[in-house]
Amino acid sequence: MSGFLELSQGMAMALKSLQMYTAAHPRTQEAVAASHAQLTALLAGQERMQFVASAGRAFVDGQVLEVRSPQLTSLIRQVSERGLNGFRFERGVTAGEYLAFLQVLILKPQRIEEQGGFEALLAAEGVQHIKVSQTRYEEVREGDGEAAAARETRAPAFDAAPAPPPPSPTPSPDSLVKVIREALMAALGAGDRPSGSGEAGGLQALLPADLSGLGPLGYQLGLGEGMPTPVQLATLRQVLMSLSPEMQLGLLAGLATLPPHPEGLALGVRALAGEMLAVATSSMLGKGATWTQLRGPLQEILRPLPDREALVRALAVHLRSMGQDASQVGNLLRHLDWEHLSLEARLLKVLEEGHLFELSHEQRLAFLRELLDLRRFDEFLRVQDILLEVLRSDLVELRLKAVQTLAGIARWAADPGLPFEIEGPLAEALRAHFAWESDPPVHRWNAEALEALLAALVQRGDLVHALADLSELQGLCEFQEEQAAWRNDALARLQASLARPALLEAAAGQIFLRERDQLAAEVYPYFQALGEPMALHLIGRLGGEQDRTRRGRLVEAVRSLGPAAIPPLLEALGSPAWYLVRNALTLLGDLGDAGSLPPIVPLLRHPEPRVRRTAVRALWKLGGPAAEPHLLARLRDTDPETLQEVLFVLGQMRSETALAPLSEMAQDRRTPERTRLQMLDALAHIGSPKSIPVLVELLRRKGFFGSAEPLSVRLAAARALGALPDPGARAQLQKILDSEPKGEDRDALHRTVTP
Repeated sequence: MSGFLELSQGMAMALKSLQMYTAAHPRTQEAVAASHAQLTALLAGQERMQFVASAGRAFVDGQVLEVRSPQLTSLIRQVSERGLNGFRFERGVTAGEYLAFLQVLILKPQRIEEQGGFEALLAAEGVQHIKVSQTRYEEVREGDGEAAAARETRAPAFDAAPAPPPPSPTPSPDSLVKVIREALMAALGAGDRPSGSGEAGGLQALLPADLSGLGPLGYQLGLGEGMPTPVQLATLRQVLMSLSPEMQLGLLAGLATLPPHPEGLALGVRALAGEMLAVATSSMLGKGATWTQLRGPLQEILRPLPDREALVRALAVHLRSMGQDASQVGNLLRHLDWEHLSLEARLLKVLEEGHLFELSHEQRLAFLRELLDLRRFDEFLRVQDILLEVLRSDLVELRLKAVQTLAGIARWAADPGLPFEIEGPLAEALRAHFAWESDPPVHRWNAEALEALLAALVQRGDLVHALADLSELQGLCEFQEEQAAWRNDALARLQASLARPALLEAAAGQIFLRERDQLAAEVYPYFQALGEPMALHLIGRLGGEQDRTRRGRLVEAVRSLGPAAIPPLLEALGSPAWYLVRNALTLLGDLGDAGSLPPIVPLLRHPEPRVRRTAVRALWKLGGPAAEPHLLARLRDTDPETLQEVLFVLGQMRSETALAPLSEMAQDRRTPERTRLQMLDALAHIGSPKSIPVLVELLRRKGFFGSAEPLSVRLAAARALGALPDPGARAQLQKILDSEPKGEDRDALHRTVTP
């Protein structure tokens, strides 16, 4: 059964597309094709499938559908309105047959009857695999079989009125109103609907009531196939006018679901529809609802009613008699009439008769979107020119309508996209309007439109024009003699909008799409304009990027941001991703200053050696001599690779403070030989005469049977002495070499110190 529920949803979308567009429209073709595919899939495992609607319930292949949905309810109503029992779909239904079936289904019942009936219309279109069902389901009453069971009967496609059920005791006059009210309350779902207390009540959740189950009540009340008697009509009026306005509107929206028999019930309710509409609308206005809130629900109620003109006139008379605003009533009919005009007729009314601003905001946008979807760009531009011209109007209300519509157009720049000949003039006019518009509400809409256009540019990767447009807006605002705070605030919000995560990600993606020489000219200036938010996003990307090459590009992008990147880089030092910490340290070494030292010092003990080594260099670059105590503290408590980095830095800094610990460790034979050699190399780089005694001692040191030091240590000490700029160091070295006995050690020492 779930398969048919999905089919009913797809069918509803296809029917809606057929009603809004033409069969040739791409959206209609897509919706019909998708629904036909659902039907074909359902028929793949069976020869046929039968759908029957009876008494507001749906049956598929004889089984009742307990699950209800708005789409299924709508299908039941459409079938009932056209006097049908249902349909039988047979395997092999073609796409053309299915489209023809849907096109007949959306015809009004009167037109179907005028053209010979539903079956005749299907036959005329050559539809062979979809037939009108000859089956209906009736409730079996007690004594006829199992209670609440359903039985199947054969009937012609268009049944005559069924015989009324056996008479039941008529309620007393005192309880008659109560009986009707309870039945209506159940049909309207009173327990599930908003109470309506407060301002607009349940308008936003207003749903058409399903009245198809009220047939038995009609017979119980003695109603027949003709008009109710005055007494019966008065009783109906008493009940209907006592309902809440939300319930009254729900009932009016569900008039089409009234059962066809007894016809007197539908005739009576429809006779009171105008009065009910007037009372409900007046009550809603009295409770604080606005015409903006009421317009949509009232149009939905009036749209299918053939006598809507009379109902609208009655509504206007009632509102005026109550002293309420009736000026908006006429717009209801104008909007409904607009929907029935062809596109060419609508173009004529807008372009030649000045009808554009008589439409609602939604209608203007729907009209323009249709032109855009049909690629009627010339006509679209003519309408847009009207809107742009109105921006110069002295009437604030008119400017507001225009800019709201333009904001709607601007949102299409991202999806589905606007041709350049449309987007270009739109953006130029909105930028100029941003600078001189004096009304804050109008200006807010203008800023919203510009925000949408800038976002579209960023999403397309056109960062150059996005930055140019933003700069132009800043220049225009600075040019204004009167500096309005709200305009500057709007400009700040506009710039801040570009820092939304989706737009930051779109901009960051350009790093990997452009050549390196393009980045500096086309991408990095935009990053710099956004500043810290962009840096924060890039560093976040850096922390999750696994590809080494892409990480390199991200590092260069962060470096391009300069000092703006420092706060997020300092924050990144606490990341669990070691490579992010290392990259942050590298960047801080290039961008930071001595103020960055405190959070870097703890990283000398980071568990990842590569981070520790990078921290050593960052401290040296940023702190210079201030880094010495922190580096010296790690001489005896770090890994060999990090120690090598520390020694290199101390040598580059020519650290006099390091002489004592380096000398001590270099002379200590418990120190690993490799480390001792690194210590001597560091002493050479420091180049202080104070290290001469230590170097001489290591070079001379001998045991009873020969040198007490490995030759590698003596050679390193000789190199260090030779590197010292002090003349005394060279003299000492030469004296030791002259006294060295002949042999391999002497030859090695001479080779070491000879240029």
